[in-house]
Amino acid sequence: MVFKEVFPQLVQYLKEHDPEAPDSPDDLYLEELRSSALTFFYRLLFVFYAEDRQLLPVTDDKYDDYGLRKRVRVDIAKRMDSKDTFSQTLDDYYRRTCNLFKAIDKGDPSIGLPPYNGGLFDIKQHTLLNRVELPDSAFAPLLDKLSRRDIEENPKWINYRDLSVQQLGSIYERLLEFELAMTADRDLVIRPNIFARKTSGSYYTPDNLVNLILEKTIDPLINEKLELFKNESEKLKGRKSPKKERLKELKKVDPTSAILELKICDPAMGSGHFLVSLVDYLADRILESLVESEEIVDWLDKENSYASPLFEKINSIRDQIKQQAKENGWVVKDEQLDDRHIIRRMILKRCVFGVDKNLMAVELAKVSLWLHTFTVGAPLSFLNHHLKCGDSLFGEFVRGAEDYLEERGSMFIGPTVNQAKATAKGMADIEQITDADISEVKDSAEKFQVVEKVTNPLNRFFGFIHATRWMDTKDKKIKAAIQNILDSQAGDPVKLVSGEIKMPEDAESTLKSVFRTAK
Repeated sequence: MVFKEVFPQLVQYLKEHDPEAPDSPDDLYLEELRSSALTFFYRLLFVFYAEDRQLLPVTDDKYDDYGLRKRVRVDIAKRMDSKDTFSQTLDDYYRRTCNLFKAIDKGDPSIGLPPYNGGLFDIKQHTLLNRVELPDSAFAPLLDKLSRRDIEENPKWINYRDLSVQQLGSIYERLLEFELAMTADRDLVIRPNIFARKTSGSYYTPDNLVNLILEKTIDPLINEKLELFKNESEKLKGRKSPKKERLKELKKVDPTSAILELKICDPAMGSGHFLVSLVDYLADRILESLVESEEIVDWLDKENSYASPLFEKINSIRDQIKQQAKENGWVVKDEQLDDRHIIRRMILKRCVFGVDKNLMAVELAKVSLWLHTFTVGAPLSFLNHHLKCGDSLFGEFVRGAEDYLEERGSMFIGPTVNQAKATAKGMADIEQITDADISEVKDSAEKFQVVEKVTNPLNRFFGFIHATRWMDTKDKKIKAAIQNILDSQAGDPVKLVSGEIKMPEDAESTLKSVFRTAK
């Protein structure tokens, strides 16, 4: 249904009602259209899932008149069943839906809705969705098809509550296989691209393989940290110093805190299936470790029993969210802020890394992880520092690039790399920010902007170096031009490659193919 009807219809409606749609859409506009349609689907997915699981305050009288369940989805269903007429000019349902998206992004205390932000609902992104006005006659049936099965004969509500995030991700990941094209008659067509997954490397990994990978790769790292803790506990057990001093010493190798220092990357994350499973796996092991570490330290009494420092952090985050909820009148239940919920958020911010060549796959992975770690009363975690669009198989390691340049007599790169490394340490600060309120999310984003501003030019330059090495050209003119750039004869090479200073005309024409490869 989604692939054959809903998505093609949405794309067509967006184009038909876009006041800025060109008569002859080029590839740039078609991609804008496709990404806008996908983003709209992701937003709907988020709300359907969150409302069905009561992650959004659907039981609150203040919210239910503005949510999608009661005033949009149920209302549309009743009108569809009674064969009611929908306006071909008024866009009440589309406006209601977009207004809810805006409220989720910015928050609305008057209806008990915290600001969830995160970027998914940012109205400054995908401006095409802001300028269209989809009439009820088009939008209502489309939304009903996403809400219920067997629309014509025996409509039944789709149970988003019991769908796993992995299932939702695999469904929406398939949408990435569709591309937009214009026919010779200038008609818009949506067609499957059989090479889409091969081109982007987006292949679904079965659960049993995911679990095997986690068991074989993550368990040894966790066991190593537990073993270190056991050995340290046994060593301190025989000492005569006060127990409080020994306890303080032992907490320096706390295994649960150490697990949160792990950095795990999926180099082709697709919809984030592996990363979602990773969050659960690490959360289980951390919860187990909290109990196990207390049992290991058998030489303490009840008054001085061992408790991981993580407990204090979890309680602090929970208290912060509850205080925010109390001040703003948000409905937050205690069971929605249990240890597992808080721990999953911490894992997401600190441990989870991912790369994918497909930009929309990256956005889908964010949605999957946001849904899975959704914490009522807390905004969506900042993820741009750990989930990136790019090619994980090609690129330069910093040390290797430095050696390559030093071999060619280029000594300029050292200070530039050192500056970038010093700035990149800000990533550690970002990971420690809990994102428990909207100001912390903004703080994370601002800190990362500083990191990107300093490191991006160097990243571009390393891309240039990588391209020149892969080309392995024997053209003496090109080799000489490359060496001249590395020798700083045309100015700072990093600024030259990043476009901060102009490339000399002779070098620009000679190295055009190199830059094209680097980009």
